Amino acid sequence: MNTKTNIMIKNFQQVEEVIGDEDFQAWFAGQPDTGWEKWLAANPEQAPLVQQAIAFMNDIKAKELPVTKEETAKAYQRLTERLDKEEQASTPVISIKRQRLKRWMSVAAAVLLLAAGFSIWKYTQRDPSLGTAYGQISTHQLPDGSIMMLNANSCATLGKNWKEGNDREVWLKSGEAFFHVKKTPQKNRFVVHTNELDVIVTGTQFNVWTRDNKTSVLLTEGSVTIRTAAGEETKMVPGDFVQIDHNSLEKKKANEESILAWKDNRIIFDNTPITEAARLIQEHYGVKVIITDTLLNGKTLNGMMPNDNLDILLRSIEATNEFKIARKDTEILISMP
Repeated sequence: MNTKTNIMIKNFQQVEEVIGDEDFQAWFAGQPDTGWEKWLAANPEQAPLVQQAIAFMNDIKAKELPVTKEETAKAYQRLTERLDKEEQASTPVISIKRQRLKRWMSVAAAVLLLAAGFSIWKYTQRDPSLGTAYGQISTHQLPDGSIMMLNANSCATLGKNWKEGNDREVWLKSGEAFFHVKKTPQKNRFVVHTNELDVIVTGTQFNVWTRDNKTSVLLTEGSVTIRTAAGEETKMVPGDFVQIDHNSLEKKKANEESILAWKDNRIIFDNTPITEAARLIQEHYGVKVIITDTLLNGKTLNGMMPNDNLDILLRSIEATNEFKIARKDTEILISMP
């Protein structure tokens, strides 16, 4: 995969993603021909995040201690030894060529000292897991060029062999992901595994959610086959929504806009019970939500609200005048107004 293709599809959601990006790191370190400036010129809306990343890097750099050539050499040796051990232990998902490694190791002294770091491990790790923190959404290009967008508090693992002719596999361990699958010349299958089912495709777009022995799939484009753990297969067409709850499968129509709102940092409540809204907030932000009044159990919530800032979301819910909300550290208390 060439650098130009990689750059063209970058879509950062968080400043941490910019800081951890290889092309940004190479550009910041003064490496030539990264294509970063062309990408930035073509994506001016990403400039604020990039400026934050530059400010962070400059701040860290200003606080660095001098690093000797000997320390850099030792760091490189430790890194290469680690890579050698991992190569012997397992096959990497995405290999890093030694030439490329040596290129950026010329500036590794500075990168190694970004201790709080989100830098060096993103270049060198062989762990095929991808995850998001509470309140975070991230976009990833997979080895075949497909795109996977992860919702907050989600974790996925990639299969180890993405060569042409093999199945391309992703295990969605927990959470929610939207996939835009790229077709390959040999039409290799793309398979998303959850505990309850497999989603089998060649090229399409779909959303998968899985938590607590429950899984749902929304197909927005193309066609997929759902295969349950018991071997039952179901064909889906665009607009279909399949839900499995403790091995019980149901296919039905669903509100696509509501399900996919998370991709735009929104949440849509449509006669949603306040108990369900509380669960969604807990799942997304990692806070404890307590409904203090049993009279609220029959209440529902309606409306489209922003979902990239917990305080703003809570104020939006309170603005309906149906609920009173108090926040104390990691606890949210919902009561009658």
